[in-house]
Amino acid sequence: MPHSDVIIIGGGAIGLSSAYYINRMGYEVTVIDNNTPDQYDSCSWGSSGMIVPSHIVPLAAPGVIKQGLKWLLDPESPFSIEFKPTFEMISWLWKFRKAANSKHVKHGADLLRQLSMHSRSLYLELDETMDFGLETNGILMLCNREDTLKEELAVSAMARDIGMTAEDLNPSEVNKLETGMLTDIAGGVHYPMDCHVNPVSYLFEIKKVLLESNVKIIHETKVEGLSIENGKVISVTTGKDTWTGKNFVLSAGSFSAKLVNKIKLKIPLMAGKGYSVTMESPPQKPAIPAILVEARIASTPMGHTWRFGGTMTVTQGSRLINQRKLNAMLRNVQNYYPEYDLSWTGSLNPWVGLRPLSADGLPYIGAFQEYPNLFAATGHAMLGVSLAPLTGYLISQIIAGKSIDYDMTMLSPDRF
Repeated sequence: MPHSDVIIIGGGAIGLSSAYYINRMGYEVTVIDNNTPDQYDSCSWGSSGMIVPSHIVPLAAPGVIKQGLKWLLDPESPFSIEFKPTFEMISWLWKFRKAANSKHVKHGADLLRQLSMHSRSLYLELDETMDFGLETNGILMLCNREDTLKEELAVSAMARDIGMTAEDLNPSEVNKLETGMLTDIAGGVHYPMDCHVNPVSYLFEIKKVLLESNVKIIHETKVEGLSIENGKVISVTTGKDTWTGKNFVLSAGSFSAKLVNKIKLKIPLMAGKGYSVTMESPPQKPAIPAILVEARIASTPMGHTWRFGGTMTVTQGSRLINQRKLNAMLRNVQNYYPEYDLSWTGSLNPWVGLRPLSADGLPYIGAFQEYPNLFAATGHAMLGVSLAPLTGYLISQIIAGKSIDYDMTMLSPDRF
């Protein structure tokens, strides 16, 4: 029966980052991943690649429910719910609604700032020995409308209050900074501490380092169950083998909840379906990554390519593409970049991924109380790549029994 000190379930950016930091602590590590070796179907592959200390407002925030209900009436809106009256869906929606309050935002914002800045510093360290296209130009929040700009300026003021650098810009100041393409906007905010990577390159580079360090990575293998004995997880079962281990890390994205349900653990988790499109050598592309605020689109130049992605459909696992939402996303880019032409994307195949959504907008990081050798590293929503190194580092410290500077109670997988 194969054995490893630490078995990581899931080989996306968080699973591989966890393997990297745990291996550096001297543990034998095995990653079991359901995806193909190119990891195309992992949530990380089609990510915008943004490292965003600026994203201090948790997904569960005041106003999100009200705006979401409005969007539900619009078939082309960036948000929707594929509602099925299951206990899991109803329970998640109730907990999300309960968490969407100003107190949660205040506490969550400061924690996310700390975690994101630490993750940024870890990326800078990794960039010294790996090449994954790290660029430190910051990101822009671009707003079409004055009312949205006013809301965004309120967020930037809050960011400055907790120690972030945020520069409020008028349209001419945006166009002076964005040298790659003309923008047509009401204004925006520049967060110079934000960065971005090519997530595909990150997956490739960190996997190469892991293999050189004798970490086992097993692809196209689904973990189907966990075995328990004396209050601990002792093994995982796949369709091929049963792997025993001392510690187990759950980083299977939106499928994590279904897996731990089999051992009667519950973590409120839904899938957030999103799309991205990557243009190879477009006629023009922006110089600086941006969030197109009203359209909820992330725009990222990556080397010679330009990727943009968006939409959020709360689902229980469907990867079916909603063509109207996809078409609207592709079309809406021109509302911010008038030089962009929809024909540039006409022949491209969209990527679809399922982001793991916690019920309060904060990730699940840490040990389960009932099974203290099982560690959650999931639920990051749109911040998976952004917080991947930090998550891996925290998990490695917990496994090694080291002290952690953060209050981990807000991230506990047992918090609900």
